[in-house]
Amino acid sequence: MPAQPLQLDRRAVLRAALLGAAGLAGTSLLAACGGAEPAAGTALQARVEDTQAGTAGAVIRPISEQNGLVGDLDLTYVAGTGPGDVQNKLLSGALNVASMGPLGAVVAGEAGSDVVIFSTSLNNHVRWLVPENSPYRTPADLRGKRVATPPNNSDAFRSAQLAAAVNGGSLTADHQLFPGAVLAGLALLDRGDVDAIVTIEPNATRLVAKGARQIATVGELWAHGTGEDPNTLFLNGQGATRAWVDSNRAAAAALASLRQRAHQIISERPQVLAELHESYGIPATEKAAIDLLPSRMRDVYPVQWGESVFANLRRQTEVAQKVGLVKAQPTQVPWVDLGAPA
Repeated sequence: MPAQPLQLDRRAVLRAALLGAAGLAGTSLLAACGGAEPAAGTALQARVEDTQAGTAGAVIRPISEQNGLVGDLDLTYVAGTGPGDVQNKLLSGALNVASMGPLGAVVAGEAGSDVVIFSTSLNNHVRWLVPENSPYRTPADLRGKRVATPPNNSDAFRSAQLAAAVNGGSLTADHQLFPGAVLAGLALLDRGDVDAIVTIEPNATRLVAKGARQIATVGELWAHGTGEDPNTLFLNGQGATRAWVDSNRAAAAALASLRQRAHQIISERPQVLAELHESYGIPATEKAAIDLLPSRMRDVYPVQWGESVFANLRRQTEVAQKVGLVKAQPTQVPWVDLGAPA
């Protein structure tokens, strides 16, 4: 039987709320006020995010359970509300493991939280879209226009900032931004309250299936500004505090293996993404979107973890420092290969 979502106690909820309001800069204060790392528990236990419909990671739990990938892991699933929220829950201690991108890990380190990414998760799947009848053809055409985006503390938002910066622009200065929950952004676009949306999969696929035009991807913009392969732009991995990984290395390694095996299943049989459309929150009535899922989303789930990925993570943090999105390179690299000697 799948583990049930954790019912957070009042203190944990308060800490998560405080972090959400204060941002990453509040993490050191929270630790000083009782947010220290919990003691290591039974081997292979972990509190992990139960990814929500409307996010690319929503298929990982059903694939893992249907294919017996969980093994000896004892997982407690904690509900989140999507990009930004799960990172807050990780930093507040409500989660042991959650999605974390390289820039998010560096920013967390600057605020006093030593976060490390220990396995693969998702390649970048952030897209720029406009309504079907829009006159705009590129993000540059949208200068000064209204754009809905994911929360500004999310990996998706930071990657869009980075892609704009390497092309000589500024996401925040060049547009009137409406950051917020993914579903809120979709509602703004649907009502005509914004001229464009920067959003994640599978929502982008649903919009395209309904007639919206995809005018760019963050991967394409990154490639244009850096000359690098857009298909290797890493969005986020499974992250945890370094203390948790050090104290629970076997559990972390098992989670890394689970994720890689789930991605391998997707790579070998991408049709599974269409079969699990309900996990994404896509009803059977949206047949056009369902049919697009295997081709549009197969490459979102990378099967590699190691030096080839780390090279991209280094490149992202180096460029982010040059354009002022992070202050400096971390003293300890915020990613680790659990297959290497401890």
